[in-house]
Formats: sequence, structure tokens, C-alpha cells
Amino acid sequence: MTRSQSKKRGPWIDVACISMIVVLSMTLTFLGSSKESDAKQNTNNGPEVKKDVSTIESAFPGILITTEVKNDDYSPYAIQYPQSKVVSFNDRVKKYIDEQRDNYLIAMEENKRIDSTTPGELNIAFETFPHASGSYSLVMISGTYLGGANGFNSFNTIHFDPESGEIIEIADLFGHDESKLVKLSSLVRDGIQKDPSLTNRVLKEDMMLATEPKWSNFENFALIDDSLVLYFDEYEIASGAAGAPVIAVPLAALTEQLVAPYKLDVEEVLPKPPVEEVSDEAGEEPIEEPDDSDASENIVVVQPVEKGAKQVALTFDDGPDPKVTPQILATLAKYDAKATFFMLGSRVESYPEIANDVLTAGHELGNHTWTHANLTNMATDSITKEVSRTNNIIEQATGQAPTVFRPPYGAFNDDILNELQLPVVLWDVDTLDWKHRDAAQLLTSVKSSVHDGSNVLMHDIHLSTAQGLDSVLAYLTSEGYEFVTVSELE
Repeated sequence: MTRSQSKKRGPWIDVACISMIVVLSMTLTFLGSSKESDAKQNTNNGPEVKKDVSTIESAFPGILITTEVKNDDYSPYAIQYPQSKVVSFNDRVKKYIDEQRDNYLIAMEENKRIDSTTPGELNIAFETFPHASGSYSLVMISGTYLGGANGFNSFNTIHFDPESGEIIEIADLFGHDESKLVKLSSLVRDGIQKDPSLTNRVLKEDMMLATEPKWSNFENFALIDDSLVLYFDEYEIASGAAGAPVIAVPLAALTEQLVAPYKLDVEEVLPKPPVEEVSDEAGEEPIEEPDDSDASENIVVVQPVEKGAKQVALTFDDGPDPKVTPQILATLAKYDAKATFFMLGSRVESYPEIANDVLTAGHELGNHTWTHANLTNMATDSITKEVSRTNNIIEQATGQAPTVFRPPYGAFNDDILNELQLPVVLWDVDTLDWKHRDAAQLLTSVKSSVHDGSNVLMHDIHLSTAQGLDSVLAYLTSEGYEFVTVSELE
């Protein structure tokens, strides 16, 4: 395996990570940890369902993480949302969560009424971004699948001051002067046109309407580093292939429009004079870069390598599942293919025999946390509990501890790396099987991106993935690929 040192992220990398979180949020399928059972009618006509609820401290002062999970075969959901001591903030969050959950359950009840047997899925996660003013931007990401051809994503954001309790609206950033949005509108449209992920996918008329200089068009925003980030729902300004667009506008471009404390200081905006470089020949000792190898040595970056046979590592997240995982194991055995399964501790607790079947079949066991939580939101002790509890349950179920770790959403930082004793494994081919739910599309996704040394991300919780896997393995075999675990990639 090739290891690479991590680098400090700039603001644009953070924005890119948000887009990645949108894609990865659909993999959120988990049971709660410290569970508190509560039976409730979720809709006027829907059946009584069991809801597991847990609340823990986050890594951000004044923010709690509440998890709600309903685990059944037809209309499961997994929801994480922020709470605080501010009543108005909690009410606003709860209103959004209730609407998303109830709309999903009503739709699934209607599907059941017309005899649809395809299960749905609702996943809501959130990300916290602190601002220099002491306020927070909370970005909630909702992913819904109702049993049709595709799932869809949407956003809801809240910016608030945890001390004063004030909820900050987009109008507050611009001094309640709507005419200042003309400049923002122009910058957003320019960003949309220049975004390569939106090329030939922008719905021109819809985009123009959604970016008119009106407060209502820019309600979903976050302040992240030196950028004002705007969020658009899937299909709002572009075709579904584009996903849910995220556009970042540099605060420096809005110096005249923004008001304090949201505008950048003039000194930050003005270009700094160039720093004169000192040649080594002048007798100066070169400045040594800080050594962060202790944290970064655990990151596994998959890269193509020079060798005889082509290799590919197939990986499956979020299981085990009593229906899907056995089918995937059978298909892998047919091709004598080895893979790596990144398991949720909560799922292993429910299906220990399936986890043991994975090991017995010769596959590698990976840790994917207990609840599929975004670890970058969590305090150190909560991170340790997520990882260690999962390590323990996997070893208890199989007799072997996991050998690799994959962070939910691919989200991690140095604090997380310092807590881990396992190599961190990401991926370079995302099949988007959670979104397409299409057996044929699985092969298309692999064909378009696979190369020697690839790490392919799939999920052993979707029946369509199990149904499409045979074609994927047949294709990769015909192309001369050897199937290895992530630890076996050279």
C-alpha cells in the first residue's frame, strides 16, 4: 500500500469536502449507540413505529448531536441533527426534521398502499462550521429514496450565535439592503458557469430564477473560512446528474456589500508584498517543515503501481445485511474474489453471524464506526467510543479484530488520526450505488473510472448492488484484474 503525508486544507478544499459529504451522506445507515426507545405515531395514517434516540456532546461548545433511528425493512430512516440551549434554534431544526421525516413516511405509506415492495431510505446528517465571529453555520443534508429510479438530496442551513441565541439570516450579512444582492447574484451565476461539474447540466431558465437577487434565493448559506457558500437542492438549477450544487463565493469579492463582522478586514483583502527568498548559497540554513508524519502515516492513499497483474480492491460499506451481504459473498466466491467489508458496529451487533461469514469466506474486516457518525463533529472521547466499541463487537462476533478503518463520509482530521491505531482507507472509484439503485448502472460506474490499483466503493445494504455485482466481476476478470483486499494492494 502506498502511504502519503496529509496536507493542510485551504478554504476551497473544505468546500470540495462539503460536496463529497453530499454524495457520502446517502451511505448513512446505522443504529444508535446509547439507545432510548420511544414509540410514536409518525403520521396520522401511518403505523406505530419504534424509534431509537440518543444524544451526545459534539466537538463544538454549545452543540449537541441527537440521533434518531427507525430500523425496519420497508421505510427505515437514520437522522442526526444539532440541538443547543437556544429554543428558537431547536424549534427551527425540529420543524425541518419533522417535515422531512413525515413527508418520507407518508410517501412510503402511499407506496405500500399501491403494493410497491421496494424499500425506501431517509438519511439526514449535518456539518458544523465555526466562524471567527463566534457564530456557527449548521448545514443539514437530507437524502431521500422512495423506491423509484433515483434518490435526491436537499439542504437546510442555519447560522446562529450560540451565546446570544440570535439566528443570523442572509439579510443580516448584507445589512438588510437587498440591492446588495445584485453583486452576489452575478458572482454566483459566474461560479455556476465555471463549475466543471455543472458543464452541460445547468437548467438555464431555472438557474436564472433561482439566482435572482432576492433574499429567498440565498437562504441556504454557510460562512466557511473566507467564503460565503451557497447550497442548491438537486434538480433546482441543474439536472440530476449534477447532484446538489454547492457554490462558493470569496468574501473578498463582497467587501463593499457585507457588513461587520462578516466582511473581511481590509488588510486581509489587500495583496501582501512578495517575500524575498533567501538562497542557500547565502549561508542560511533551510527552514525545516513541521513533521506531521505521526498523524498522516495512517492515511492510505490508493494509487496505481507498476507490477505485472492489474489489481483492484472491492470494498463494501455499511453492512452486514442479512439479505444483501450473503448474496454478495456468493458472487465473490463464484469468481474467487477477495474484498474488504467496512462494517458498522451496530449492524454487527444485530447480525454477528453474517459478520462471521464474511471472515470465514476469506475477506478483510474493516471498522466503519458504530453509528456512521461524522467524526469531525464529535469530541475525542466520543470518537474513541465509536471506534473501540466497533472493534470490540467485530472481534467478539468473528474472533478477529478489524485491520483497517474507513471514516464515514471520508471525513477526518488530525485529531481523529491521532486517536486511531488502524490505517485509514478511502477510495477512488465511487459507484454511487446508493443513488442509482440500478444493477446495470453499477457496471457503467466501474467501467468509467476503474484503473490498476483502484479502490471501489460499494454498499452491501442495497439489493441492486448484489444484483449488479456479477457483471462487474465478469468485466474486471475479462480485463485481467486480480481481486485483492485493501491491505494487499501493493
